[in-house]
Amino acid sequence: MQFDCILINTYNLNNFIFMMKKVFFALALTIILAACSSDSYKLSGKFNDVTTGTVYLKKITEFGIEDVDTTELVNGAFTFEGSVEHPELYLIFHGTNRVPIALFLENTNITITGSTAEMEAVEIKGSRLNNLFKKFNDEIPHSEKVERMREEFFMAQSSGDQSTMESIMADMQVIIEEQQNYYRNFVKENSNNVVGAFLALNMAQGLEVEELEEILEKLEANLSGHPYVVQLQEFLTPMQTQRAAEAALSVGNEAPVFTLKDIEGNAVSLDQYRGKYVFLDFWAAWCRPCRIENPILKRAYDRFGGDEFEIVSVSLDETTEAWKKAVEEDQLNWVLLHDPMGSVAQTYAVQSIPNTWLLDRDGNIMHKQLRGEELIEVLEGLLN
Repeated sequence: MQFDCILINTYNLNNFIFMMKKVFFALALTIILAACSSDSYKLSGKFNDVTTGTVYLKKITEFGIEDVDTTELVNGAFTFEGSVEHPELYLIFHGTNRVPIALFLENTNITITGSTAEMEAVEIKGSRLNNLFKKFNDEIPHSEKVERMREEFFMAQSSGDQSTMESIMADMQVIIEEQQNYYRNFVKENSNNVVGAFLALNMAQGLEVEELEEILEKLEANLSGHPYVVQLQEFLTPMQTQRAAEAALSVGNEAPVFTLKDIEGNAVSLDQYRGKYVFLDFWAAWCRPCRIENPILKRAYDRFGGDEFEIVSVSLDETTEAWKKAVEEDQLNWVLLHDPMGSVAQTYAVQSIPNTWLLDRDGNIMHKQLRGEELIEVLEGLLN
């Protein structure tokens, strides 16, 4: 079995995506439909189990939870007034209670009633956005069953019942797929409103680029400038760049030419090795799977290296010290280049290492991700 060292993905979700996802699943959020015609909101609440205390209105942003307003309970009642440019997710906390009320705040009159002991179950009226918010949550498939399965799993785990744990995990996977389809269909059906924007933002990592492009096109036509749509575009852009890079790196295409410093500090260009088969290897000293591959590369180079074959190893180590130490320890004796900023690795869409490419005599891509004995077999067919 082969293992890779995962690099930082250039299109990883930013903190806002992770924050929104955590809030979404922890609080079983639902979503919004459209902006209201009013230019201000009045948020009136009444708790039936407390009469005093401070109430905090906070907003989820790409940078975390932002304080918006505070007020004091009077006989269990509170009021917030103001205006919002866009309907977005807000949280209401009471005192030191860590469980908030989650709602989408829009410019309308909204009333909240319930208990601080069950903040997630309060009743929200006056907002069709939050009506849909609740509807979406209520219709998530198997929500109650999932809770029971979690309890059963923990019981099996505590008793060491591996068979039951595996059975529950298999059933859970089926449910997860069904829930994902539910989310995906809901997004597509609501890709002309903020409902779809919020869900798409939460689901973005699990959507294909083409699928996300289709959704975003509709969202931008209807909600241009909304923060969720802007965040979604920022998430999609590097994915599109990645896709374009991968398309350019298809087998048969010319491999991107680059110049890097070798271990003596000399500038070396990939096109210096035209006329030879070139095995291009991205690696690092800290990458254990890479180091395991090095003896195989050494065997390949000892057998085939010369006028017809060259290995070009590109180190992604941040420091020359770590790189040179690994070169010495593994006794590497072919073309050794250093890419400490990862610029060449990015050009080659490298997401994990070792990452390998076999180029023909004209510098075109012949194979990708050759590893172990497979490399030896391919070289035997080419050079024997």
